[in-house]
Amino acid sequence: MTTDLLFTLDLMDQVPEMRLLADLSHFLVSCEFWYPISDEDEALVRRVLDRTWAFHGRVASREQIQVEITFAQHKIWLDLFLGWSKYGFKSWKTRCCGCPPHLRMRTWPQPYAISDRLGNDTTDRWQEAVLLKSLVRAICLRRRRTMSSRHP
Repeated sequence: MTTDLLFTLDLMDQVPEMRLLADLSHFLVSCEFWYPISDEDEALVRRVLDRTWAFHGRVASREQIQVEITFAQHKIWLDLFLGWSKYGFKSWKTRCCGCPPHLRMRTWPQPYAISDRLGNDTTDRWQEAVLLKSLVRAICLRRRRTMSSRHP
């Protein structure tokens, strides 16, 4: 139901208390955002992130719901999603004290993922999930260190 960005924004307007799970990969694909993301589109995504209480860990491109994050041509998309994660965690922190946001690393096997001509995954999905988890964890740790250095 919330895989369409514009519908989700309308739903958010109708249900102001609704908490969201950010699976931003669907938004990027359904809207076919160009890179770099326009300021207007970035603002729409941030509206969702400002209501997010849980985060999916998956990286998309404007054409594919799940890309190989270790392929050089997908680095721009990985960096975009890491930036959205950083913003989303910061936004979450301003709304909630106590427990950390729920993080769910999500990579899907065949037939969901991109495959080669024989139907095999083009990368090790498990290793990519572990890598993505470590990148996101690093964002959280840097944020914590920054906050603790400001408040001795």
